Formats: sequence, structure tokens, C-alpha cells
Amino acid sequence: MRKEESRSRRPGRPPADSVDVPTADRILQVAAKCFMKSGFDSVSMSEVARQAEVTKAVLYYYYASKAELFLRSLLYVMEISRQRTVAILESSEPLYARLERLTRIRLSIDVTLDMNFIMRGSEDVLSTEQLAELRLAEERLLEALASAFEEEMHAGGIRQASPEFIARTYLSLLVIGKGHMQRLGAAADVNTIAEEIVSLLWYGIGVN
Repeated sequence: MRKEESRSRRPGRPPADSVDVPTADRILQVAAKCFMKSGFDSVSMSEVARQAEVTKAVLYYYYASKAELFLRSLLYVMEISRQRTVAILESSEPLYARLERLTRIRLSIDVTLDMNFIMRGSEDVLSTEQLAELRLAEERLLEALASAFEEEMHAGGIRQASPEFIARTYLSLLVIGKGHMQRLGAAADVNTIAEEIVSLLWYGIGVN
């Protein structure tokens, strides 16, 4: 019986009694941080395995290629980001306060928010379907933001404009603000930069 189990198990798969249930999720968390910090090109499967404290065989058991790991890890973290964004935006605070809180949280993440940097080198490796999955995940986050801006428009709190355009502008300001923080280093103050981002956005969309 034991020989049959050994033959049927995929190469690299950990024995059933040693598999830790959160292993796949832990790998995704570590991989997402690696890719978001260094970009696709600069991250190796060996580095992810080392930081996730698994063997390369285990890593390849869960994710057959670097492209698949990149895709799944980004989708994982983007969905968590979307859920947390929705939770903040659905609170009862004024939109300005909600945006400030959301901005502080996003700026506090110790990785870049620049998707162009993260994606660099992946376009030649990911399939059309995989790229479409990433775009869809981005759109879902965008929709959550746009919905909050549209609701505020209906309430008369901000001027009439394209909610999607405002959402994209906000995300662009986040990338700029994060870059500014990284340049300032230890001197950067999250609260100050978050307030500046939201203030600048509100200057353009607020009702005079």
C-alpha cells in the first residue's frame, strides 16, 4: 500500500502527513512580497523557496512555473487589497476621512505600488489569458474605488466627473506618494504624505 502511494504521488509533493494546510498561501504571500519589492525579472524561484522556508520541490509542486507563481501571488494580494479597500470605503465616515485612512494603509506597505515596475519582464512570459486575469483583478479594485466616488457624486459631496477617471487618478497619486516616501527614507511621514495626496485629489474633485 505504501509503495502504491509513493508511485502515485507527484514528484516533489510532500508526504500527506507532513503537508501544512497554509503552505500554498504562505508561498503566495512571500512570492507577492518578493515580486512587488524587486519586480518579476529580479526574483528567482530559489529565492522564493528560501524565504518561504520550503524546498524547491515543494514550491514547484504547488506552482509549476515562475509565471504561474507570479500570476497567482499577484491575484492573491490584489484580491486581499480589494476586500480591505471595500471594507474601508463602506464605513460610515465621510469619504475624505475614508480616503485618508485607505491612503495611510496603502503607503505603509513596504513594497512598491508601481505595477509597471512589478510587471517588468513578465509580459513576454505570461500568456494572453494570464495577462487578462491580472487586468480583470485591477479592474475589480478600480471598480470598488469608482463606486465610492460615484456614490459621493450622487450625494453632492464632489463634482460631477468620470468616477473611473477619479479612481485612476487616485491610484496614480498613490504611486507618486509611495515613490516620494521611498526617496525621503527615514524622514518620510506617512500621515503627512497621505493628507497631501487626498488634499490634492480633493482640490480637483471637491465642490467649491
